[in-house]
Amino acid sequence: MTYVLLALGLLLLAMGLLFLAGARRHRRIAPRPPSQPIRLTPQAQLERLQKAGKFRGVHIGSHCAASSQLAGREFSFESAPHLPVQGCDARVCECGYIGLPERRSVIDRRSGRDRRDSLRTDSNDRRAQRPRRVVDLNSWAAHRHL
Repeated sequence: MTYVLLALGLLLLAMGLLFLAGARRHRRIAPRPPSQPIRLTPQAQLERLQKAGKFRGVHIGSHCAASSQLAGREFSFESAPHLPVQGCDARVCECGYIGLPERRSVIDRRSGRDRRDSLRTDSNDRRAQRPRRVVDLNSWAAHRHL
């Protein structure tokens, strides 16, 4: 009985060591992410947003006092101001372009038939029987049908 427990313990120990060795091997293979994210230049940001085709223009993500006057304004790709803005006192400018998504869709959402035709099947005009406006209620012309 003791030999069975001893053999079982050795088996579990061997399996644990194999598991740890495999985990270390995978850790060595996986590349380490950079400590700081790679930041694109403002011109590269603008080009990438324009090439994506999903944006109609840009606005400025302002991180300094010099570019704060541009915050909240929308620009087309052609009229976007160059970053860093003149007067920026930051050692590394953190301002960037943020894409304005294109909200227009190319897909025609209409069903293909006009619903107004089906609503106007009545031949008589319901509006002719009574005055339609509040000011018409007090005029003599509103009571000409009497």
